[in-house]
Amino acid sequence: MKKNKTKHVLILSGPTHEYFDPVRFIGNASSGKMGKALAEEALSRDLDVEMISGPVPEANLPNVDASSPSNSSSKENATRTSRLHIKNITSAEEMLAAAQAKFAEADIILFAAAVADFQPLGKSDKKVSKVGLSSEALAKEGKNLTLELKATPDIAATLCANKRDDQVSIGFALQTHDGEAKAKEKLEKKNLDGIVLNTPATLGAETGLFTWINSDGVDAWGTLTKADCAKRIMAKAICL
Repeated sequence: MKKNKTKHVLILSGPTHEYFDPVRFIGNASSGKMGKALAEEALSRDLDVEMISGPVPEANLPNVDASSPSNSSSKENATRTSRLHIKNITSAEEMLAAAQAKFAEADIILFAAAVADFQPLGKSDKKVSKVGLSSEALAKEGKNLTLELKATPDIAATLCANKRDDQVSIGFALQTHDGEAKAKEKLEKKNLDGIVLNTPATLGAETGLFTWINSDGVDAWGTLTKADCAKRIMAKAICL
């Protein structure tokens, strides 16, 4: 780690939901489990954790008890609880704004969120309805729904453009093909210190196939539980 001691960890986790009407959205299948594992690992190392989470089930948010040794006292558990702060957001723009507010005080930033790459250009204030027609009838009448999309903000690139030398940032690259090449491109483009490559099979799962990539090269970690992957990521972050 570039400082003598690391105290503050900022974790971005979960999906973002980009609504095009009051009940429908564009999103992805991110479960938040990787962010949860990272937060619990950071807490087990007695680090302060600021977590910004997209919409995930309560069970996929950090469990302070899970980060505590079995012989921990109630006072020690209370201390860990006080070291965890979670802010819930919905959209990419909300996640960026929340992260910007906490970025300067962070020693380590972990970009585990699977941010939707696009958002609707406009949002209807009323539910878009089929009005009782079948898909075939809608198509026949030329009433297929067309959504115009725009890019969401690139959160990691925006934040890390002004990253200090004493901050460490680690991202994730979930790829279906050309994984290493695309991950290396993201590593440089987003000004990250390291990136973890994984695959769509990781979404919602307890395990995944992970590869660590940084300026020193490529380290294939193989199949790991997300908890074990989080241990490796935190060890790397503290040593960088």
